[in-house]
Amino acid sequence: MNRYTHGMFTPRIAALIDELDELAKTRTDALQVPRAEGELLHQIALTSRCKLIVEVGTSYGFSGLFWGAALRRTGGRLHTIDISLMKRDSAQKTFARADISDLVVCHLGDARSVLATIDGPIDLAFLDADKESTRAYLDLSWPKLAVGGSVITDNAVSHRSELADFVRHVRSMPDATSVEVAVGNGIEWTVKVR
Repeated sequence: MNRYTHGMFTPRIAALIDELDELAKTRTDALQVPRAEGELLHQIALTSRCKLIVEVGTSYGFSGLFWGAALRRTGGRLHTIDISLMKRDSAQKTFARADISDLVVCHLGDARSVLATIDGPIDLAFLDADKESTRAYLDLSWPKLAVGGSVITDNAVSHRSELADFVRHVRSMPDATSVEVAVGNGIEWTVKVR
């Protein structure tokens, strides 16, 4: 854990962040946000005082550690969704080791089906799965999003061409404001304004 994040996380969570950060260097299927992006997500969740975060794309639980650390302070919960049984099970073990299992509901299945079952109001939706379905995930999340809530879409810079139509769409929504933040893979941060 770098000196700038000292005190942001419990020793357990800090150790697991380090562990999963190393895992990403050795596995091609460890699709996760870079550490700096995770730290930004943590800060966004804290300052937004999130009570309900919905994440599409659990992977091995790296971003979930950042969400969990923030939610421990805000008294909120995370619903995280992945289609891979192996990744869902691995993430559940990670969350148990981090002592945040009580804050996290790990869903297995197609995010379109699972999102339909999650009640709002959602304070923050994090979209980090198959890029071709990002618009569908937005359409399912947006009606449940609280006014002032955020949809954060990962890979806005690293997958710019795949997300170009999506970005044009969110920037044209009359009830939203949206901006790219070039940290990590780059995020498109969309806020519901009414």
